[in-house]
Amino acid sequence: MKLEAISTDNIRNSVLLPFVSETINTLQTMADLKGSSDLLTYHEPLDVFVFKDFAVSINATFANGITNNVVMNFDAQTAIIIGNKVRSVMFGTNEADTSLTNDNKEALAEFLNTVVGLSAREINETNHKISFGVPLYLYNKEDSEFLLDGVKNIMTVPVDLENAGRFYLSFLVR
Repeated sequence: MKLEAISTDNIRNSVLLPFVSETINTLQTMADLKGSSDLLTYHEPLDVFVFKDFAVSINATFANGITNNVVMNFDAQTAIIIGNKVRSVMFGTNEADTSLTNDNKEALAEFLNTVVGLSAREINETNHKISFGVPLYLYNKEDSEFLLDGVKNIMTVPVDLENAGRFYLSFLVR
């Protein structure tokens, strides 16, 4: 599935759109999960951004030196499902953990790394040049509060999984 951008000059469409599109594609290839999103009609303002049970964040530093963040924010059950499915597809096994294990956390970080790598090619073809950091695990609201320092806008898009819940992909803009 390839989402179409309305305006290539808009951060929402030239940065977030590739992330959402590649997240949906990567869910299919890495986890055998069908995902969907209403990117162009959904926008959550800063004051309703809510940390769920587990998140993975990657720094996204623009050419002008400003560091933003890409965050995948999961409730525990959805994180477990995606982690299990990524590991099952990668290793050809049938993973069935019932809690968020270190293996599942690493699988989610690898999932986000893959999305970043695939998205970066398309993003860097726009006027937005971004370098990305390494994944950071966030285990609770207190751990995630530093991410909101200096944030002027949060673009949050829910990604719905067929029969597996929902998680949120956010771009925190400073």
